[in-house]
Amino acid sequence: MRMAGRKRKPSKSNRVGMYSIAVIVMILLVGLLVQSQSLRAKNAEYVTQIADLEQEIQDEEVRAEEIEDLAEYLNSDEYVEKLAREKLGLVYDDDVIYRVAQ
Repeated sequence: MRMAGRKRKPSKSNRVGMYSIAVIVMILLVGLLVQSQSLRAKNAEYVTQIADLEQEIQDEEVRAEEIEDLAEYLNSDEYVEKLAREKLGLVYDDDVIYRVAQ
């Protein structure tokens, strides 16, 4: 018969089991903490990489606009005229030509 006021002490094997479980839980928590820190570092690295790539995209968009403007200029009559005057020495009929005597 049991007495109503007395509590049983946990047996020695129960204590060892509880301590073992507590140690395992602590090890798991430490592992999760380390993994969490690692993921935070990777996340910060990825955020930096995203910012760099977005800047590169903006730079390339500006460069693409400049190339389009240049292509438009190269196909214009103004450029053809300039090229004909400078490289080929062509002039309009009503242009006055000055030659330097040597």
